[in-house]
Amino acid sequence: MDTIRAHLRDLPFFAQLDEATIDAVADVSIWQSIAGGWELFSQGSDSEALHFNLFGRLIVVRKSRDDDEGEEVVGYVRGGEPVGEMSILSGEPHSASVYALRDTELLSIPRKDVERLIQKHGAFAAALARIVLDRTRHPQASFQQAAPRIFALIATSPAVDPNALAKKLADKIASYKLNVTWFPAGETAPESKEFDLTEKAHDVVLLAAKIDHSPWYRFVQRHADRFLVLARRDARPSKPFPLTLEAGARARKFRLVDLIMLHEGAYSGATGEWIDAIGASRVINCRGGACYDRLARIIAGKSIGLVLSGGGARAYAHIGAIKAMREKGVPIDFVCGASMGAVVAACVAIGWPQEEMENRIREAFVASNPLGDHVLPVVALTKGERVETRLEKHFDDIKIEDLSVPYFCVSSDVVDGSARIHRTGKLRDALRASIALPGILPPVVDDNSLLVDGAVVNNFPTDIMTGSHRGLTIGVDVAREGVINVDDFRNPSGFFSWMMEHGWSEAPPIVSLLMRAATARRERFDPPRPADIMIAPQAPGVELRDWKKFEAAVSDGYEAAQKAIEAHWDTLEPIVGAP
Repeated sequence: MDTIRAHLRDLPFFAQLDEATIDAVADVSIWQSIAGGWELFSQGSDSEALHFNLFGRLIVVRKSRDDDEGEEVVGYVRGGEPVGEMSILSGEPHSASVYALRDTELLSIPRKDVERLIQKHGAFAAALARIVLDRTRHPQASFQQAAPRIFALIATSPAVDPNALAKKLADKIASYKLNVTWFPAGETAPESKEFDLTEKAHDVVLLAAKIDHSPWYRFVQRHADRFLVLARRDARPSKPFPLTLEAGARARKFRLVDLIMLHEGAYSGATGEWIDAIGASRVINCRGGACYDRLARIIAGKSIGLVLSGGGARAYAHIGAIKAMREKGVPIDFVCGASMGAVVAACVAIGWPQEEMENRIREAFVASNPLGDHVLPVVALTKGERVETRLEKHFDDIKIEDLSVPYFCVSSDVVDGSARIHRTGKLRDALRASIALPGILPPVVDDNSLLVDGAVVNNFPTDIMTGSHRGLTIGVDVAREGVINVDDFRNPSGFFSWMMEHGWSEAPPIVSLLMRAATARRERFDPPRPADIMIAPQAPGVELRDWKKFEAAVSDGYEAAQKAIEAHWDTLEPIVGAP
């Protein structure tokens, strides 16, 4: 009982309570352990107790509203926090399920005793009410407070040395002024309480491990917040992959897993095989030393994600913005885009240097109108053959999961009005969908889905990017305003008159109208998860269909990015300047 009292006094919840109340709680508390992967309680079940997490980590999961069989993560519960208080106070069944992500120790107070404590100890009731109010007001706080802290480096081959990588990453992470430690593969597994103290004393803990049946590997499986699976391209994954203990199979899909693809040895299997085998949410391809710098930033929460909006020819401004970032040494660890922003982002993800990127964009879009193969419209104003030919020429059969920089792009499914996020598969197919402006390019048919330009649903996917990493998000938006000339629509001439004056080489004003209709979203409202650093090139005089005005747009993007980088240099410099 004295041990329980000592633990209660260490918890923030009980720091505000008097000794009599703490004694009353200790008298009715039950100390229990729950193994990593086990369920504490399920959604819809009756509330039987209030729980306090002493050591470990819990995850809160709710059935998805959009998918009868799917589940979504609601939040996390770290050591010292209560769970189950909502159902206790409301008298209703649990609104979500709770699992142990790692070995966890709890103090549980039976429901009848909680009710008695509320009645007899006002301070206890007030503290519980404050917890409920705080979580109601700040529903995302548990995501921010429970960022991954324990990272497992899992070697899948005898040729991979996880200890060497752990040491290298620890040194790099320490350069960001973080307190980091690491455990070598084959270490003697510590007690959960001892390890919990280690976690609390450090910002980052790295666990090196090799796949075997040792107590250490089982410990790593139970305690890591995020798994970094180190795979060589000359090897293929075992199936099923031994990443999670059988007891934790039900919670496995909630574990965060990254595939670190080491490009060593002869090519054997597809990256997609590894993604499927381990359930990877991200892929980081390692082709040189820059990859390990990226990994260190990702683990340290210092990564930089770049988001490029759609905007037709105005997207040339993205090229200038990227040039400014590269000149100042601002790293790009993740990149994404919609529509033409997706095309420029793909150039970055492939790893093309500035000159090659500019030359390829010039050839594909500036040398001749990419939307010049006009037809009498049935599903679109153009055949789309020019666009498809150029995508094939420049992006060939490259797959998204093999890109040098982690990448995704967005298209829109007009059948159900949802955004389609392309993270795997052939890059040019994803780009073709992302730039399929309704009415201008034919849509992409994918089974029972009809995919069109990403701008229709999400032209500036900062929300998706900020949910994909824990660092800074930089957004470049070229489609805010000034993208269409109103005078083109005052007393317009007829079709044949316009063609006689301008010819077939120039797109008629309807193209600008359709492009703007696709990108004219709710720009006056702040997105739910905006960029940390916003760059908004004006590109005056450059309309959506002005494919020849390359230099003007690039120059404006460069200047806008320079100003933004200078304004936020205090934030960027610690990342750029880290060794």
